[in-house]
Amino acid sequence: MDRGVPEGVVFPRSTEELVRVVRWAAERSVPLIARGAGTGLSGGAVAERGGIIVEFSHMKRILEVDEHGRSAVVEPAVINLALDEQVKMKGLYFPPDPASQRASTIGGNVAENSGGPHCFKYGVTSNYVIGMDVVLADGRSIRVGGRALDYPAYDLCGLLTGSEGMLALMTSITVRLVRNPPAIKTLLAVFDSVEQAGMGVSAIIAAGLVPATMEMMDQKIIQIVEPFAHAGLPIEAQAILIIDVDGYAASLDQQIAEVSRILLAHGGRDLRVASSPEERTQIWFARKSAAGAITRLAPSYYTVDITVPRSLLTETLFEVNQVCEKYGLRVGYVFHAGDGNLHPLIMIPDPEDSDLVERVHSAGREVVELAVSKGGSLSGEHGVGIEKRQYMPLMFNEAELAAMWDVKEVFDPQSLLNPGKVFPTKDTRRGG
Repeated sequence: MDRGVPEGVVFPRSTEELVRVVRWAAERSVPLIARGAGTGLSGGAVAERGGIIVEFSHMKRILEVDEHGRSAVVEPAVINLALDEQVKMKGLYFPPDPASQRASTIGGNVAENSGGPHCFKYGVTSNYVIGMDVVLADGRSIRVGGRALDYPAYDLCGLLTGSEGMLALMTSITVRLVRNPPAIKTLLAVFDSVEQAGMGVSAIIAAGLVPATMEMMDQKIIQIVEPFAHAGLPIEAQAILIIDVDGYAASLDQQIAEVSRILLAHGGRDLRVASSPEERTQIWFARKSAAGAITRLAPSYYTVDITVPRSLLTETLFEVNQVCEKYGLRVGYVFHAGDGNLHPLIMIPDPEDSDLVERVHSAGREVVELAVSKGGSLSGEHGVGIEKRQYMPLMFNEAELAAMWDVKEVFDPQSLLNPGKVFPTKDTRRGG
């Protein structure tokens, strides 16, 4: 991915400063690229075509937490985990929890419509954004959405969430909060293959059960994470599921029993419930450390972020393995099994080997094609950015792409906000 070189970087501290920057850029036709913490994996914050990076790191205040109204108002550079930790002191909870939760910003989460382990039960970022203050491409500042349950206007919050900084620049975000679940239990189950674990996940969903999380890790990932996480993960396991159930304490044992019965019927074994909050914390520390630990297997890797219908999870895992075997590539798995959001991690032992890198990209494309052919999505939570823009015609026809581009032109007729992302060329955006 070509990272590009920006012509400058600005650090606005307020809406007023950002308005001046945007007006200056609009008058001179200078592109603006919003940047939060830079944790995105699709190149959405890269200045590929020059322009000015709008770096929001100084706008990081939690402006308000409304305990009774269960909402919070934050500036875009507030760290996801910082918000969650602050509202927890009031018995509240912000459910979207991407793996980059310790570093990623709420603004970035909104731009990418981030998910995380808990999105299976609680939903993704778009389920929690209820209002925004934004600056449009011509420098006008507007407020969209609000705390009213039935807001009498077009759902511009829904439109802007997931728009990857291409329609407007956020200066504050109002998010919905939920009450902390009164009790949580974590179950760990061992399987003899990732496909078998996938069957267990599909069976739980088919039974109508809704755990808070269902995360899968394969043996490659388990064996590199356990030596430093010390979570008691079974390194001999071909795959494990990490399942949280939450709710009132009186209901948890029954939930665990129902989930366990289904897992045992589909090849699960050595089921273990975390016996203490500390053990539960260690298990989740291992899961959230997985992405960073993969460099122990290879100095670089390619994450293919896709979703598939959960009923097709098992066959998709089998077919992804076939694709990687065809290209002579190693693949590891750590992903949100509950919502069918796969993250095959294709290893790149030598990033300087152009033939290897080409094979990785070819395999990645086939995996994306596979997901779309099954009625899934080319992107689950990492956005489109630069990485997936050439795949958009696989999922959207000419009329659909044109309609999306028309929306972009209404908000940003000069195409100054994050240009070249999602729709890089006329041919691509028209489905060519």
